[in-house]
Amino acid sequence: MEKISSRLKRLLDEKGLKQTDLAVRTSISQSTISKYVRGASEPKSRELHAISKALGVSMDSWFSGLPPADEYERDENWKFRAANAERTLREVEAAVLKYNQGKKIESSKK
Repeated sequence: MEKISSRLKRLLDEKGLKQTDLAVRTSISQSTISKYVRGASEPKSRELHAISKALGVSMDSWFSGLPPADEYERDENWKFRAANAERTLREVEAAVLKYNQGKKIESSKK
């Protein structure tokens, strides 16, 4: 999955914005934006929300591995990948549930 710093750099380039532009739009200092772009630190949820709003992307796009909402029109396979991600998540949740139920059964036998 793409790191927040890489995604932020790419989005700034795609939108033709400078770090100072983003700083003005978000009320986050330019030096802090620079740290996020370099990967020296990661934004807290409040800052990430402001950055998302300023760049016109959804909050979940930073973590889902899916393209930002404005890229859906250019990406024909996003529905397929989203469905696969949902299916994988359900499989993992089912496996965790089964594992936890097995642990409960083992502990009740003791």
